[in-house]
Amino acid sequence: MRLRKLFLVLALLALLAACRNAAVSLLDASSETYQAVDLVIHNARIYTVNQDQPWSQAVAIKNGKFVRLGKDSELASLPARRRLDLQQRLLLPAMVDGHSHPGYVSVEDFGEVNGDTPKALLSSVKKYADQHPEQKWLRLCCWPTTMFVNGDQGPKKEVLDAILPDRLVWFESETAHDFWLNSAALAELGVTRKTPDPKLGLAMYARDENGDPTGWVKEGAGVQHFSTQFALSKPDHIKRHKDRVADILQHMSKHGLTAIFDAGNKGYGDYVYDVISTLEREGRLPLRYFGTYQIFTPERAKIAVDEVKRYQREYGGELLRFNSVKLFMDGISANQSASYTRPYLGSNIASEPLLTTEELTALLLRLHEERLDLMVHSIGDRATRTVLDAVQAARSMIQDDFYPRVTVAHLALVDPVDIPRISALGVVANFSPWWFGVESSSVVSDLLGKERYGAMYPARSVFESGATVTFSSDEWWGGDMLPTYLSPYLGMQTGHTRQYPKEWWQTEDDGIRLPASERLTLEQLVTGYTRHGAYQLRLEDQLGSIEVGKTADFIVLDQDLFTMKPDEIWRLQPSLVVMEGKVMQGAYPE
Repeated sequence: MRLRKLFLVLALLALLAACRNAAVSLLDASSETYQAVDLVIHNARIYTVNQDQPWSQAVAIKNGKFVRLGKDSELASLPARRRLDLQQRLLLPAMVDGHSHPGYVSVEDFGEVNGDTPKALLSSVKKYADQHPEQKWLRLCCWPTTMFVNGDQGPKKEVLDAILPDRLVWFESETAHDFWLNSAALAELGVTRKTPDPKLGLAMYARDENGDPTGWVKEGAGVQHFSTQFALSKPDHIKRHKDRVADILQHMSKHGLTAIFDAGNKGYGDYVYDVISTLEREGRLPLRYFGTYQIFTPERAKIAVDEVKRYQREYGGELLRFNSVKLFMDGISANQSASYTRPYLGSNIASEPLLTTEELTALLLRLHEERLDLMVHSIGDRATRTVLDAVQAARSMIQDDFYPRVTVAHLALVDPVDIPRISALGVVANFSPWWFGVESSSVVSDLLGKERYGAMYPARSVFESGATVTFSSDEWWGGDMLPTYLSPYLGMQTGHTRQYPKEWWQTEDDGIRLPASERLTLEQLVTGYTRHGAYQLRLEDQLGSIEVGKTADFIVLDQDLFTMKPDEIWRLQPSLVVMEGKVMQGAYPE
């Protein structure tokens, strides 16, 4: 009898449990408490950047992630706390800038001088010096390359000595990659005939026939002195820098960027990342910010890994992260420090890369051990080949478990035989496509010649070889135009047309930058700014495409990027920017 009662009690309990589960299931299907998503967006043109499902009409978001994707009819009955009719507006994944310098904005504190002739420019220099007797250093901007560089000869210290023999003059070029110093400045730095070049031909002090410095200083040889000689110390400059960085980051956010790679700050890393870390603590960092440590002299390569790890400890946060080293493998063409396989015309200069293949291989093996990535500045084909050779050597030693993601930025000239190697070696190619317009200056074309100059920036060839191609702004100058230069939509238009906006043309018709066959499709450009950019930053499981399970980072454009006039793309601005399901810029349309 007791057993029978026990059996009946257990059966009753099982029945009650089944009823409860059924009730919960029913509640799950109909109640907001269990099933309602936060937002359903419908009647939209959603370009997902997912090759398996490139277009969609509707998407559902819950807890900051995409949870459903499909046709309007498929999501029509899904319970939602809010439904948004986009009225056929374009929705894209949020943007990623793979090479930027927002933290360096307003670090420099130049005295502005100008003049259309050498005499007029030097007169402006003298006038500025007379008006600022209190300044220890006269840090001036900017002298034009065409005015003072001819072949292998550059600006001379004696010219500045003639007007300012007793003041310390640091005169920056228009490229920001070389500098003109007078004798007093060289003496202040301790630079003499016996001073070694950090890297001959690249990070170097130009010298006369006796070996004495001429006053023309290139790349890292000058940059290595910045943070000590020009430390930010004045309260008004410190405040101006922080305010300007916060403002520029807001502009980048308004452009739809939710992740950026900061490619370095010329030795001011501690100062800049302290500012970015402070902005994050204050709740004023509107995007994910990936910092780095720059190598612009061979000596800095020896401490780079330890410095990145120190940055992680001292400045790292939820949004501010450090997982990469930045290497200047060469310089730029205009000052003949970019490393090409053939010499420059007119000077016969042939610069070597900053690190040898063996030195770079050793660095890659150390990065592998510490689980860090590498970003490389590489303009010339020789620099790029050296990087590829080093990656190949390191991979052969590590085999399939090679950790570093190596990104090569700029790739101004790539030997065609090396293009398939980029993909084969798993190297990421990063271009700044807003550079792809016709240049008004003939400096680089004169140095390289028609053949090489006409083959520059082979972005489409690299993309179609199967490589992961990302895009970027790489700018920190520009004054009032800086927000425009940082816009991905300027990059998209110029990368697509190989023309600058017509409003910028120097002639009635500037034409198309050759080779015209390298014009990228808009789909390629969007992919590079989204899915590929996320891969570069190791965010491919979270960002870069509209897919179920990924973080809800997206933008809304009121004009359709794919159907509008190509010469108007640069004017685009998202009406809505969402990061992790939260509105960062703009507002949901009514």
